[in-house]
Amino acid sequence: MANILLEHATIVTLDAEDRILFDADLAIQEDVVAAVGDIPPTFAPDERIDLQGRVVMPGLYNAHAHAAMTYARTYAEDMPLDRWFNEGIWRLESALTPDIVYWGTMLAIVEMIQGGIVGFADHYFHMERVAQAVEQTGVRANLAWAVFGSETGEVGITIPETVDFVKHWDGAASGRLRAMLGPHSPYMCPDAFLARTGAVAVREDVGIHIHASETAEQVQRSQDARDMSPIEFLAHRGLFETHTIVAHAIHASDVDLNILANKDVNVAQCPSTHMKYAMGVARVPEMLERGVNVALGTDGAGSSTALNLWREMRLAVLMQRQAHADATLLGGSQPLHMAGPNGARALGFDSTGVLSPGFAADLIVVNTLASHFQPVHNVTAALVWCTEPADVQDVMVAGRWLMRDRKLLTIDEQAILAGFQNALSEMQKTPLKQFQQYQA
Repeated sequence: MANILLEHATIVTLDAEDRILFDADLAIQEDVVAAVGDIPPTFAPDERIDLQGRVVMPGLYNAHAHAAMTYARTYAEDMPLDRWFNEGIWRLESALTPDIVYWGTMLAIVEMIQGGIVGFADHYFHMERVAQAVEQTGVRANLAWAVFGSETGEVGITIPETVDFVKHWDGAASGRLRAMLGPHSPYMCPDAFLARTGAVAVREDVGIHIHASETAEQVQRSQDARDMSPIEFLAHRGLFETHTIVAHAIHASDVDLNILANKDVNVAQCPSTHMKYAMGVARVPEMLERGVNVALGTDGAGSSTALNLWREMRLAVLMQRQAHADATLLGGSQPLHMAGPNGARALGFDSTGVLSPGFAADLIVVNTLASHFQPVHNVTAALVWCTEPADVQDVMVAGRWLMRDRKLLTIDEQAILAGFQNALSEMQKTPLKQFQQYQA
């Protein structure tokens, strides 16, 4: 790998001090940030890049996704969550193949790189094919193979097989890959299966990625059946005794919030999905006040339609301000932290997410010279409120350029589109049946 010097940049570090440096330089030595601002005279770059004032900042981390579900984009629209599952997705997934998972994920990675996402937490099926896609493309990922824990409706895997998958892939691709257990949710998985999952995770020292408390109805059903909320139940069954990502957690009580904080649970918010399916507004400001690590996710394109973390940032702010009639909520750089360092932490990558010496060289360049940014009175506000995926000019992961001047360097977009269309055509030949059944 080369030593690279980025010159005359606006550097948004997202470090603990939230430093922003103007007309500054950043040195990259192989796969790490060597210096920010004050460049040692001994640093010998192989390449110098003049950014002319453009922003360089940490790459974004998608903390909850079903990447392969690009194949379901716009498939099941304008219906409530139960119908989306039962009439749409959980019929379409009966035709799922390893090939559509691979090509759907490759298409998602194209979209994510082009939008500045350098890593994603994925919760889906046929995850060995997702791992291959990550390995080939150069991004980071945390992969959890979704399991329901039932005798029917599984996609070829059990808890022991999941552990084998985790052991094989965790730490692979030069450390760009992490792997976790992926029980689907407390509303779909049997109680004994969840307890076993928690015990196995602690014994094997692996993490867990799970959905919980998505709707008020789910919470009420849990209270009726167990006298506990879904969050309380998961804590009681030991699923929070390891590194855990909980997707959504929209309907959390005060007791739930204290559990999430005390157990250091990572919470992934997916505002597009929450709003699109009228699921509710999560208590994000209160979570943050209690010290919960709240990150942002796009969910799958089958629900959110776009893998666009810039949109998720804005919606995260807007939904809270509207719901609470408070125009100060989630202000300043908070959305950037949720999409950057908080996401990296949720995925289990502790040495990335900020631009600081010794941290991984995972970064993006945003073309803030474009007309729709002008004038840039406030760099942070400009990034949050003005940036679209097409404004991301360059993307680097572990010191390797994945995109330069909007040109993808590690993958062939046209070949991926062709492969995806072929796999989709084969999938569409399969008669559909009911894969799972959702009950609110």
